[in-house]
Amino acid sequence: MIQGEILKLGLQPDIEQRVREAFEFASLNRFNHIEILMDHPFYSRENLDYTEIMELKGCYDLEVLIHAPSISTNFLSISKAMRRASYEELERTVYFAERCEAHVATFHIGWNPGFITSKGFIFQKELFREHNRRLIQKEMYPFLKVYDSVLSLENTIDFDDSIRDGIEFLIENTDVKLTFDIGHHNIKEGHELFLNNFDRVVNIHLHDNDGNSDLHLPLGQGTVNLDIIPGSYNGFFTLELREKNATLKSKEFFDNWRKVRT
Repeated sequence: MIQGEILKLGLQPDIEQRVREAFEFASLNRFNHIEILMDHPFYSRENLDYTEIMELKGCYDLEVLIHAPSISTNFLSISKAMRRASYEELERTVYFAERCEAHVATFHIGWNPGFITSKGFIFQKELFREHNRRLIQKEMYPFLKVYDSVLSLENTIDFDDSIRDGIEFLIENTDVKLTFDIGHHNIKEGHELFLNNFDRVVNIHLHDNDGNSDLHLPLGQGTVNLDIIPGSYNGFFTLELREKNATLKSKEFFDNWRKVRT
């Protein structure tokens, strides 16, 4: 963190908090922003209007980031109909983000399925390599050429060579932003790609885990090392605990880490 820069530390709301309560909590505890998780019923497009967000932004003097639905979208789906619906949903998210004057709308790339067998879940990655590479270049690339001004791709699943090649293609040929999830980096393969392109990172998701499972623990309770974050980074930091007490514990840990680092 460069000395003199404004600290952009924010949160995703507690899953029990309705919208106004979340803004009040963030303001009371001196956060910079709220990231709206649109998978949650309180914050979905079906139940939330951008005019309410604009009112709350002004009332509580908070920035707003958007997290696109990830449970209901999959840009790597085998189904063309599912992918088409996913892009329609992401387009709606971009529209909502623009109306909220949000400068970042994070999205997930999707996933390939595993199959339950007598031996447990089996993930046959080799079946999807060319499929993934083709979809990223033939479908995601043209979409991002239109909407890359606000969209930010998050590191989520393991990156094999096809995913890595596809994301490198997007970085080289579009202006897509990146959201670096430090917890996912701690447990997934291939996420050094984001560290190697940190000039594109505009948002960092902060949470902890044991190095094996995506636990979303408070910072300091697992093996995540915040020191991998480049000292020159001055974008958004977003605590992704989704529970009030864990969020406040993580804020305290993060503030102490930042003091030591600077």
